[in-house]
Amino acid sequence: MKPDDGRVRLLLVDDEVEFLNSTAKALRRRGFEVTTVQNPAVGLKLLEHESFDVVVLDIKMPGIPGDQMFREMKRRWPDTPVIMLTGHGTVEQAFGISKDGVFDYLTKPCDVERLVQTCLSAVAAYFRGGLSENESQEPEDEEEVDVLVVDDEEDFLVSLSTALRRRKMRVSTASSGKEALEKLETNSYPVVLLDLKMPGMDGLEVLRRIKAADPSCAVLLLTGLPTVSTVIEGLKDGAFDYMVKPQDVELLVRKIREAFRHASSRAEEAREKRVEKILHHSND
Repeated sequence: MKPDDGRVRLLLVDDEVEFLNSTAKALRRRGFEVTTVQNPAVGLKLLEHESFDVVVLDIKMPGIPGDQMFREMKRRWPDTPVIMLTGHGTVEQAFGISKDGVFDYLTKPCDVERLVQTCLSAVAAYFRGGLSENESQEPEDEEEVDVLVVDDEEDFLVSLSTALRRRKMRVSTASSGKEALEKLETNSYPVVLLDLKMPGMDGLEVLRRIKAADPSCAVLLLTGLPTVSTVIEGLKDGAFDYMVKPQDVELLVRKIREAFRHASSRAEEAREKRVEKILHHSND
């Protein structure tokens, strides 16, 4: 990503001109910097000279198939996240290559807002250095997760808290950024669901204060009206990921558990470093 321009550089590869143009136009309206190519060979050549934050790639194209381009990309540019677009007849193929490192797959025709969210989630994973093996796997036994939900909409807080508690989560709530920070001073929450748009102290300021106090805390941003520049600013400031409101509860639960594993891993790393430092000083 270009430093300080706040835009996601996206390469869109698809041989269907109408889909290519309409999707690129929709993404540009949402703040993405989009480059389009119809030929995978041209896309690979372009990647030799330009860097992109995320590549959206159709799996079924003439010439070099999308899955072949994907594997070549993983060999040469392994850190670049790739999202695969599939037709209904190629979903099984998409599942087959997903184990090789594709970030996600979407079926065509795909909802633009879902594509936007998936692209930003891919960038979020890039910012936090990708997923470790432990984070990417579902745990055998689901642990209870302590989560703080911060939102100024009372009805949303009540309904979401009820849904999360039914799914083995210990939920606390705060209706403002100030209240959230006060609770975080006396309680430890590995995961925080944080609304971006609140009166008084906005979500980004709350995010910065949370990460300054506890870098291992995984903060999931919630927003009803996402703008790419705001979300990217949040990801740069350390947010784990972002979700659009209203969100499917099961998807949100999976994301919370992923964030919890990430936070637990980072907290354990921090503990090990502290122990190592203490032992080092004791041996001096």
